[in-house]
Amino acid sequence: MSPENTVNYPDLKTLSKEGVKLLIFDLDGTLLDSMSVWNDVDIEFLGRYGYEVTPEYTEMVKRSTMENAARYTQEKYRIPLTWQEIIEAWESMVYDFYRSDVSLKEGAKKYLDEAKKLGFKLSVTTALSKKNANASLEATGIKDLFDCVITLEDLGGNIDKGSPDIFLRATKYLSAGGNVITPQQALVFDDVLRAIEGAKSGGFKTCAVYDNIGCGGPGNWESFAAGCDYSVFKF
Repeated sequence: MSPENTVNYPDLKTLSKEGVKLLIFDLDGTLLDSMSVWNDVDIEFLGRYGYEVTPEYTEMVKRSTMENAARYTQEKYRIPLTWQEIIEAWESMVYDFYRSDVSLKEGAKKYLDEAKKLGFKLSVTTALSKKNANASLEATGIKDLFDCVITLEDLGGNIDKGSPDIFLRATKYLSAGGNVITPQQALVFDDVLRAIEGAKSGGFKTCAVYDNIGCGGPGNWESFAAGCDYSVFKF
């Protein structure tokens, strides 16, 4: 089956009628056409030490904090650097990309603009570092559309997006003014199964977003999309 044929698209006016108040977006592979840069960095970095990137490694690092990913890389491959030095190497390789070369997925800006006009609250929840997240939002001109930007760095510890904590932080932050938003009133957009599972465990509605790296490509898209309330092949 073609990926386009599996879509149960999250129409914004319909979502509003159904009581959804908050839209929560991942960045890499969801709003940003950027997953390839991390794959390129992984290939180059591990290649320096004679290793190849595996699907298991990609799945681990793309859902983890930078610290956890660096520690994992150091221990798994016995890299002769501290985890802090590994992060510094990664950051220097990707920062310029997020600051100047990153682009939005087709239709994403229009979708966000329409959501804002319709009165939805908008949040970012990402495994990107705060520095790279802010750089990408500024470079693509969408930073001002969001009511909050939450990274795994903000949570600390060993939490990744397989836990609902990052999504719950968004609802808590946006409920601080007294207008409470529950997980059932929020829709999480992500291209990674682990993150979708984390959102589901917190009671959130979920939307699978197609990415030829993030969701494993066309071969896995149908089952990934079928396990969510909504799915987006293209905004």
